[in-house]
Amino acid sequence: MTSTKDLLASHEELIFDLRPHWIELAGAVLWTVVIAAGVGVGIKYAHHASIWLIAGLVLLIWFAGRPVVRWVFTRFILTTDRIITRHGMIAKRSREIPLERVNDVTFTQSIFQRMLGAGNIVLESAGERGQEAITNVRHPQKVHLRIYEEMEKNSNRTYGGGKTAAPAPAAPNVTDQIEALAKLKTQGAISEAEFESKKAELLKRM
Repeated sequence: MTSTKDLLASHEELIFDLRPHWIELAGAVLWTVVIAAGVGVGIKYAHHASIWLIAGLVLLIWFAGRPVVRWVFTRFILTTDRIITRHGMIAKRSREIPLERVNDVTFTQSIFQRMLGAGNIVLESAGERGQEAITNVRHPQKVHLRIYEEMEKNSNRTYGGGKTAAPAPAAPNVTDQIEALAKLKTQGAISEAEFESKKAELLKRM
């Protein structure tokens, strides 16, 4: 499995690296208990212990093993520059969202999630895939706040003399200004004399 440090650029720092809340494993635990009970009953009353053990192992891998593997290989990572989500052991899926492209962060909690300290984080970002939902995050309120803090820091670095200065709006050229004055004259907002006076001023700047 790729180390989180291998994902970081030289100037980048790791803020947190989270797996989903253990609530994601509740189904796997339940299936383990059910399968173990079924295998025990089968061995006791139907004999053929080897067949029951093999069947139980197959069911255990399918219904309990897969959720555990999915939990192990699901990561929610925040750095000083990006939010990264990673899923999968063999067929991997990864998404990276630069902090400057995150438009909004919200979290939701059901009553059950709130009791257990879990919740869902939804990221709204610019781009084709505008929304990313991360389910069953640990301590979602703290995660929500930390993301906003890093977004603010990133914005200050980007536009406060750090990485890249915010581009200044381009001033309209003289031709555009004369065209705008002509429209105002046509609409009756300014007189012919005012138009000629302003036009002369603009032409002197060229």
